Amino acid sequence: MGRRRIKESAFLCTADPADIRDRAERAERFKIRKKDDMREGRRLWRIFESLFFSTDSEDMYTGTGKGLFSRKQLCVAKMRIGYDKGSHMKFLKEYLTQQNKDDITEKPELFSSEMVDDAFLENYKKNMSGLHFKWIISPENPGVDCMALTRTLVARMELVTGYKFRWIAAVHTNTSHPHAHLLINGTDKNGKTVDCFRKTFLKQTVREMCRQICTELKGCRTLEEIEASKKRLPNANRYCALDARIETYSFLDRNNSDKEFPITVRSQDNIMHGRLCHLERLGLARVRKEGCELYDLRKGWAGNLHTAGRYSSFLKAWKELLSSKRVNLELFDMKGGAPVEGRVTKVFRMNYEESWDNALVVENERLGKAWFIPLYREPSKRLLGADVICSTGGGSVPLLKVIHFSERHEKTPNLG
Repeated sequence: MGRRRIKESAFLCTADPADIRDRAERAERFKIRKKDDMREGRRLWRIFESLFFSTDSEDMYTGTGKGLFSRKQLCVAKMRIGYDKGSHMKFLKEYLTQQNKDDITEKPELFSSEMVDDAFLENYKKNMSGLHFKWIISPENPGVDCMALTRTLVARMELVTGYKFRWIAAVHTNTSHPHAHLLINGTDKNGKTVDCFRKTFLKQTVREMCRQICTELKGCRTLEEIEASKKRLPNANRYCALDARIETYSFLDRNNSDKEFPITVRSQDNIMHGRLCHLERLGLARVRKEGCELYDLRKGWAGNLHTAGRYSSFLKAWKELLSSKRVNLELFDMKGGAPVEGRVTKVFRMNYEESWDNALVVENERLGKAWFIPLYREPSKRLLGADVICSTGGGSVPLLKVIHFSERHEKTPNLG
């Protein structure tokens, strides 16, 4: 590509000449940082793809694309790993059956690849291991048969991985979207330890399986369903396709000296404008002035949305801290980051309908910092208000976070 074509591309002409004036700012947008070459390379590819294959019209959002705008049915599939029999048994007895919810009179039916009766349950408990996998499978279309979806999904995962899973599931209908909870034992029927649910397998294979099965059960999405998804997308509290487009069109504005909101973007159409308005409500963006198409983005806005997609409680805790104490919440570095010290101000305990997290919020008033610390095990409520030091390692499972109490409190067992 010649230099003149880059200079006159649609990407570089989305802002006023005064907004992107000198060559250094243009070079910064295309710079690859050595810290994460692959991530930056993918980011540059999205930019070039946008330049060559998209238009500035809202017609680019059609039902023939990928992801949200695909004709395939959409389905959310999330998984959490457990490592002890106590949480395994609790999930089986309480969460699947909803025995802990008094407001639900009709308890869900347990099912598996065979009839679930007392003998089945006793056999499952007899072979129960500490390792277990807890899934939530939630199709966008409320008409999808979640029981058929789950059975077919497990059968296809077995076909792909070669395992014969010990599993049990239930369909919950107490929310706006019926969904299934699936529990897979860490030891299969042949006595082999289940070790197949890697990140790539979950993100690509399993989720694509779910979408394909939902499409087989209900047929392709109609244009009306795609249009409804388009209208919901700007209000998502997680990173989505619109955010990738916002990143593509964002730039460094030499007239913007605010270190808290250092990146600027110009709204390209009504859909992007709706997304930027929602980011403004979340505190992640602000309009330059009333009636203006320029928005300034908070530092780390995309990272916050990615984190909110992984940890449903993060965004709520972040907004509360930002509004009450002007403190920015950081995600604790789980891969050997420096220990953090402070007081526990929030305890999140996993509720598989409203929240998908076990986590603590630790604040350090002296430093003016706060950290969101995800946990694999359910934290005790008595941690609230405790002074703690948090560091990674020291558990029987690699990268489990271990909470060490400070000397000012009675010593208690470590929590991971």
